[in-house]
Amino acid sequence: MVTIRCDGCGAELPKGALRYSVKIDVRAAYDELEVGLMDLVRDHRNELLRAIEALKDKAPRELEDAVYKAISLDLCPRCQRAFIHDPLHFRPGLATEKDFNIDDFLRSLGYGKLNPEQE
Repeated sequence: MVTIRCDGCGAELPKGALRYSVKIDVRAAYDELEVGLMDLVRDHRNELLRAIEALKDKAPRELEDAVYKAISLDLCPRCQRAFIHDPLHFRPGLATEKDFNIDDFLRSLGYGKLNPEQE
């Protein structure tokens, strides 16, 4: 049997209980490219080599997350209200905590890498 837990507070959500699904798509935003004739005919080899060199030591997951990250959460009604109230500073059940870090919260759910100090 599948047990669903609130991704905010960890409370078990019984089958049939009211829960909320949150889907977050984080995408890199770029300005529209304007490509002219000179861009099409020039040699891009050196630019590509510089880009490859700059990215060669990066982890594939880090590069992927820099472009797109999909996050899905199941929330109980209490955590849904906290999320709706302040989605960028979501504090499940802890509305008065001032030093809450959303990055630490998402990492605790298994998203992203921990800082070397936290490992």
